[in-house]
Amino acid sequence: MTDYRLLLFALLLPLAAIATPGEASLVRVAHAETSFDHSYSAWDGILRAHVRRDGMVDYKGLQSNASVKTFLDSVAGVSSGEVASWSRAQKLAFYCNAYNAYTFQTILDAWPVNSIRDIKPDAWDNARWKVAGQSMSLNDIEHKQLRGKMKEYRVHFVLVCAAKSCPVLPNKAIVPEGVDRQLERYARAFFTDTSRNRVDQSAGKVFLSKLMDWYGGDFNGAPATYMAKYMDEDTRAFLEAGKFTVEFNEYDWSLNKQ
Repeated sequence: MTDYRLLLFALLLPLAAIATPGEASLVRVAHAETSFDHSYSAWDGILRAHVRRDGMVDYKGLQSNASVKTFLDSVAGVSSGEVASWSRAQKLAFYCNAYNAYTFQTILDAWPVNSIRDIKPDAWDNARWKVAGQSMSLNDIEHKQLRGKMKEYRVHFVLVCAAKSCPVLPNKAIVPEGVDRQLERYARAFFTDTSRNRVDQSAGKVFLSKLMDWYGGDFNGAPATYMAKYMDEDTRAFLEAGKFTVEFNEYDWSLNKQ
């Protein structure tokens, strides 16, 4: 929350007691536009309580907990005008957290389910969610906002589609402060996770997550070369030399449930 907004609210609040109904509504609007929690404390608490370090989710435990819906009400309720006024870091955190929270809600609404791909209508294309007052699908959040408008491709390593082969779901919220460091940390964790990506120098092969096949264009068509900067010195030199073939791993769409 910025200091000037706090000051504005402090100045407007006493006027509410003597304002006309129309003037009072302006005070309420000014307050509403200062109320979004950019620390994501509520969402952070959900993740810490229901997501293990390996990214597996306690969906069953969340069934009796209204906290996800409460958080998503705040995502829906913030105005599009306010979001437009936010910094790039604030927008990145907002859309990343919204995507993962709405993925949770997608699973909870369909529970019990063994794979997000079993959900109809399509879980990614169905524009059933409210984000900053606008109807959006999960694909809208990822492809139109994060990859489209913001050109931020490291979101691949924090957006989780509820499948076991997805990147490990962070068990803490993405926050605006230091967001680039967070994205770099999760990118490194993804590429160095040998269950998802593996370099076999003796065989001259690099085994990559299928994500890198689907979205290789986001990494200049050379995801293995992009991967190099996150690896140890020896592996980096091998990848930068380019003398290898790439194979893409099979994708396990089983639900990432505990």
